[in-house]
Amino acid sequence: MAMYVYEKAKGTWENSSKREQIDIPAFSASMTNAKVLGATEIVQFDKVWTNNGNDYDPHTGIFKSPINGVYQFSFTVMSSSGKSLLVYLWQNENRLVAVYPGNGYNEGTANMVLNLQKGDRVYVKCGGSDHGYIHTSNGYWYSMFSGYLIHATK
Repeated sequence: MAMYVYEKAKGTWENSSKREQIDIPAFSASMTNAKVLGATEIVQFDKVWTNNGNDYDPHTGIFKSPINGVYQFSFTVMSSSGKSLLVYLWQNENRLVAVYPGNGYNEGTANMVLNLQKGDRVYVKCGGSDHGYIHTSNGYWYSMFSGYLIHATK
């Protein structure tokens, strides 16, 4: 298994055995349009701001870990006017933390630091027994999802 080290002078992560330069896994994406989510639908944040390594897929809403490491994730969601919203952060098939901004133009945010193995998936998914109403507006980007590698592990 390769070990990655941060080369501060270069600002890159490198494979310590092969000295192969790689991108630091990092992404940030927003939603462009409000949406009614199915009861267990994964939220697709389709406006990609940053996607080093292309490990976040805006078509599925899933980040897939390219290497073992400690990662930080954050998401903010806004509920639609007069409607409720409940979403969770998931790691593979494990539900982690919830955000319930309540009814009508309220925001909620969650931040998590996770130990991931290569291939682990992280995503935001609607968690109610009913539909979720997520709000955003093109140009305002009220709802967003981001994550990045803090440091690689064995």
